[in-house]
Amino acid sequence: SRDFIERVRTMSRNGLALYEFLSEHPAVETVFHSITDESGIYDHLLKADGGHGCLISFVLKDKAKSAAVYDAMEFCKGPSLGTNFTLVCPYTLLAHYDELDLAESCGVDRHLFRVSVGLEPAEVIIERMKRTLDA
Repeated sequence: SRDFIERVRTMSRNGLALYEFLSEHPAVETVFHSITDESGIYDHLLKADGGHGCLISFVLKDKAKSAAVYDAMEFCKGPSLGTNFTLVCPYTLLAHYDELDLAESCGVDRHLFRVSVGLEPAEVIIERMKRTLDA
């Protein structure tokens, strides 16, 4: 825990880099990251020298490919947040398996990927994601 602050800063920088990559990728329909929040909630919570964190969610344009894309991702799979390594999970499927229609009626796409960005170098994370999305 002695280096927690620096680890969080690194994951936050990596999260921003992945957000920027995903936002411009032609296979991605929507990316969710706290930096895009316009309500002011995140700005109110930011600490000096803080960042927007490591959590990103996104949806593909071709939702029919979501399962294949998830399987091809070169990241650990799991429903956690804040590990030292990047994790990906099919969030809605995991959290709302028996109520996918309800989740979608509330605006949560059943094909939503959640990424908890880790400490790997940003270029490694982006290259892995690029290989998957470009395939």
